[in-house]
Amino acid sequence: MPFCPQCRYEYQAGMSRCPDCDVELVEQLSPEEELPPTGSLATVYIAKDMTEASLIKSFLEEFQIESFIGYDLGSAYPIGHIEVRVAEEHADEARELIAEFLRSPPENLEL
Repeated sequence: MPFCPQCRYEYQAGMSRCPDCDVELVEQLSPEEELPPTGSLATVYIAKDMTEASLIKSFLEEFQIESFIGYDLGSAYPIGHIEVRVAEEHADEARELIAEFLRSPPENLEL
């Protein structure tokens, strides 16, 4: 069964892209993709859905801040609020970047 390397959701055979993260699925998660590193993680953003969480995660990683998406592992699919987490030592910088990102106007929107 394929997996999404970003949200780690397992999909049925035959699927090739994660519909939420829009990334290619992989046959197996590597160990570093399965669990965040040891150490304290801080929640820097609470997203309303996986799409928003993935956007914030990708944004932070553009600034070389490794981030992780966390949700209730008791459910097969993330429902409700989804946390974006980073290592404790990067939390303040991540929060500032996110705040600036959310304040900035959208660029090049064509309707």
